[in-house]
Amino acid sequence: LGDQRINITVAQLKNGAREAMTDLIQPWNGGWKRLFDSIQTAREEAVPFGSNFLGIGSFLDPKLLLAAPVSLIKYPMSYFVKSPVATAVVLSVLVLLSGDEASANSLANEELGLPDMLVSLLVSALETVVFARIFLKELLAERNEVLAFNILEQCRNYQSKEERSPWIFFPAADEQSDKSTGAVYAPGSVTAKPEEGKVVVAVLGLAHCNGIKKILTENEKRFPLMS
Repeated sequence: LGDQRINITVAQLKNGAREAMTDLIQPWNGGWKRLFDSIQTAREEAVPFGSNFLGIGSFLDPKLLLAAPVSLIKYPMSYFVKSPVATAVVLSVLVLLSGDEASANSLANEELGLPDMLVSLLVSALETVVFARIFLKELLAERNEVLAFNILEQCRNYQSKEERSPWIFFPAADEQSDKSTGAVYAPGSVTAKPEEGKVVVAVLGLAHCNGIKKILTENEKRFPLMS
């Protein structure tokens, strides 16, 4: 498993939500600009477009759509298992924001005026902006960095000795050690060793594929030893 630790992700989500809300309520202090710049930067890093990346057709694959409900259940459950208190708090807030059923029914039966509709649209827009900031930056862009680094380190585990060190008679002391220090292995797994002709297969969520490809193929400054 090469993903970011769930406790780190939860902490980042909290920090991201706090930063987004702070920027949202401070438009006079450049908050809105920071918020939208953050969303734009995260979008460019996490969801790049172009002929070299997966397109909309990949997201609408029938088999993928049929399996989507599994992910919708799995991810909330993983957060609940790791952080039950934090998850309960988030769910409680969502319930409070949505209002009770009686209030929803009464509002549905009333004729909304133009001001009410505008307020409702404004609140929905603000919620979407905050969610976009958290989703693109904390859930995608930052985790893509961790995933890409661990994939690269697995590749380095297979890298031949000649490629690793120019000192033939004095190889690096950690040549035989596991390079992917951030990965978690299943019991009984065998650490990769230098060997020619091996391919590292990474199983990723579809939302991560384009961003990780961009990191591994375009950002040599971030990972200077990729070649």
